[in-house]
Amino acid sequence: MSLYIEKLKSKILEKITEDELNKRVEDIKAENGGLLSDEAAVSTIASEIGVSIEEEYEEEDNTILIKDISEGQSNVEVIGRITDIPPIREFSRKDGTVGKVGSLVIKDNTGSIRLTLWNDKVDLLNNLKVGDVVEITGATSRSWNNKIDLNSIGTTEVVKLEKGEYDESNYPIVKDEYLIEELKPGDSATINGEIIICYDTKEFPRRDGTVGKVKSFILKDETGTIRCALWNEDADINLNKGDKVKVKGNVKEGFREGLDLNVNNIEIIEKGNFKEEEPTEESIKNLTNCNGKIVNLKGRIINISNIKTVSFGDRDATVQEITLNDGTGTVGVAFWNNNIEKIRENNIKEGDGIKITNCKVKTYTNYEVKEIPSVSAQRNSNIIKIELDDIPEVNENIINIKDIYKLDEEQRNNVSIIGKVSEIYDLRTFERRNGTIGKVRSVLLEDETGKIRLSLWDSDAELDLKEGDIIKVLRGYVREKDGFYDLNIGRIGKIIVNPEGVSLNIKINRKFIKELEEGDEVEIRGAIVSYRNQDLVINLCPKCNKRVSSEEDGHICPNCGEIEPKELTVATITVDDGTSNIICRLYGSAVSKLTNIPLNQLKNENVDILEKLICSEYILTGVVKEGFNGLEYSVRNVKNINLDNEIKLLKEL
Repeated sequence: MSLYIEKLKSKILEKITEDELNKRVEDIKAENGGLLSDEAAVSTIASEIGVSIEEEYEEEDNTILIKDISEGQSNVEVIGRITDIPPIREFSRKDGTVGKVGSLVIKDNTGSIRLTLWNDKVDLLNNLKVGDVVEITGATSRSWNNKIDLNSIGTTEVVKLEKGEYDESNYPIVKDEYLIEELKPGDSATINGEIIICYDTKEFPRRDGTVGKVKSFILKDETGTIRCALWNEDADINLNKGDKVKVKGNVKEGFREGLDLNVNNIEIIEKGNFKEEEPTEESIKNLTNCNGKIVNLKGRIINISNIKTVSFGDRDATVQEITLNDGTGTVGVAFWNNNIEKIRENNIKEGDGIKITNCKVKTYTNYEVKEIPSVSAQRNSNIIKIELDDIPEVNENIINIKDIYKLDEEQRNNVSIIGKVSEIYDLRTFERRNGTIGKVRSVLLEDETGKIRLSLWDSDAELDLKEGDIIKVLRGYVREKDGFYDLNIGRIGKIIVNPEGVSLNIKINRKFIKELEEGDEVEIRGAIVSYRNQDLVINLCPKCNKRVSSEEDGHICPNCGEIEPKELTVATITVDDGTSNIICRLYGSAVSKLTNIPLNQLKNENVDILEKLICSEYILTGVVKEGFNGLEYSVRNVKNINLDNEIKLLKEL
């Protein structure tokens, strides 16, 4: 419940008891067929008994732009042009009487909003029509279905403004009919077009236990296409591909892309005599020229992805992708929701030659301004196993890590390697633009020729990996930024952990401390002989990376002023291997591995925990750098001693 309603409720409770208030709320909701919210009922009761908190909300008592209306405002005054007046509906109250509910949608240059009018307030719609500019006063705002709506109370008024009483340029012109390219989210619009795809009616369970229905179709005019939806009884209307129709409805953002139209009214202008076109068989290379077409594809399966869940904000969907190669190129074909069953039912596996019928092609431009095809199987798509003698088995083309850096940009989109996990970094979470939470973890892979970082995303980030595991990456892609290279598992990529019959014999690059030189990226073995007495967790400025001081009111950076610091876990130790000693600096997960304490718990420890490690021996990997007083060692990884491995290494040395 909003702050405004809470304060209004407190005022009401000064006059009546809470039990009486709750009873009156339920009675008013029952009188309105259960359609009225608790907030609206409280507002109605306040109006009836003369309770107001207007003096506390005088700042709301003025005309505002639609985009500035937020949840919980009272006495909202807003001006807009009417874009829709749906028919008034009647409903049965609990006492058998009949109530009424009506609404109108207004729009200014910043957005659109709906005002719902109850019972006697529906009379405010008299003499109003679409296109009129009106001033709404005394309304309250609420959040409803993830949108801000206005609701009428006793003080609500709707007054038609005459020309000269408003600035015409502030309110968009309302047309009788719109082209699809003119539509924007929030519009109420009428459009003419031809149905080019008509889907079967689907049933779904409602929260109240009843069954709802929806029929979707794709409407096309000379400017574009839009997905339209008919709900419940309207879903039984007989529509077919090729029908020419006039539809009226509300425009919103689409689930995947583009716009959707919730249809309130539909008129069939002309029944179609549409002849189904046979989809053409296309090569993968030519798909960039097939935007919007239905095609058949054939090729050899080089990958079948795991089933993934994709969030579209208000719903989740599942998807599985088959990656095909036909000798001219490679493309993924996405199977959504129930379509996934076709992969299982046809016993499809990697290496099979198949034909997929009735695939929908869309193209998009990637960040490299390159046209990329996106292919989805449709409800009437089929998977047929075929012989493909002219398309050979796809070679894995495993390359050495060092050769990655020689590839051109095109070749970096299809990289297969085998490497051993030498370091595992912490799992991180992040929030995507759509509000969902993603996960990422990096691991360092090495072979006999070099090292590269592999970034693992979402479900791959949760793989149970350990140092020493062998990883086969198939059809990954490499991105280079500021001289650093990252290997990723994309839509057509695949990761295999400890593949059968695969081993790597990587010679360990270890040196004695006395042999170290600046720039060496090597392994050392030694015992901890001392440590620096310093905080394990320090606060740094996120802008300039300077250490910040803690004050009573917050954290102060000498360069940037008051900031919200980032935490960094650090430790400085001295390691001796009998030939010499060196100062070693450890950060983050390296400190956690050294102390055997989870990173998120180290902030509760002090440097005394390093005292217990004196004389303990470890294997460290890292880079030799020039410090203030000679060479220092920046530690990337910490490992315990494995005697069998040490004996083997000594023999090699």
